[in-house]
Amino acid sequence: MFAIKYYKGVESNLYNYKAIKAEIKNIDLELQELDNEGAGCKAIGYEEKSAPTNKFNSAVENEALKPEQLRVRRHKLKVQLEKIDNALETLSDDEMNLVDLRYFKKLQFKVIAQIIDRNEVYCVCLKSKIIKKLIPLIYV
Repeated sequence: MFAIKYYKGVESNLYNYKAIKAEIKNIDLELQELDNEGAGCKAIGYEEKSAPTNKFNSAVENEALKPEQLRVRRHKLKVQLEKIDNALETLSDDEMNLVDLRYFKKLQFKVIAQIIDRNEVYCVCLKSKIIKKLIPLIYV
């Protein structure tokens, strides 16, 4: 059960590798924008309800916490990306080539087999071997 979860997790990380990098860059841009705007605590507006509510936080508190939440999210993504990068460094050139073709370029095994001059079964078996090799490096 855990093996399947981790197997799919590694594949998901590889398929989303570029999206993770893009999300980190977008968070950096958003943090820059918040810094430039001087976002933070602002005076209460008349349109904002000031009566007691059952809310645990206010709009001002939410605004003040946003940069910290973004920093925490960015840190988690950077750690995840670094684990993936470290794991990928352990792969041979042939293994990395297959990862690039399958997960980064999102090609089908039929096309990959033609590119690397092997059959599809070999490609599927190699992919499985690679994922099993990456599991302990990313999740342990």
